[in-house]
Amino acid sequence: MSSEKPDPAAVAHGAWLTHCLLDGVMARQKIKNDAELSRCLRLAPSSISKIRRRRVPVSDEVLLRVHDAFDIPIAELKQLQARQMLLDQRHHLT
Repeated sequence: MSSEKPDPAAVAHGAWLTHCLLDGVMARQKIKNDAELSRCLRLAPSSISKIRRRRVPVSDEVLLRVHDAFDIPIAELKQLQARQMLLDQRHHLT
């Protein structure tokens, strides 16, 4: 993973804290916040925070937990993950 820091303008506007996969799952399941998501996935809240803040990538284990907990197809989760990667690349390039 790159050690680049996020664009300060993106952070200031909250764009850096959005995450396609996390936010997409939360909207679909009507989950209100990251704490509730972490309970549903049986992950430490800090794990969700690290993913959201781009400290760690979404692992295969996390994808499987999302799939198992909410019956969302892996292909759909991979699409959300790919969309996030494209957005992150855009933020690094501007």
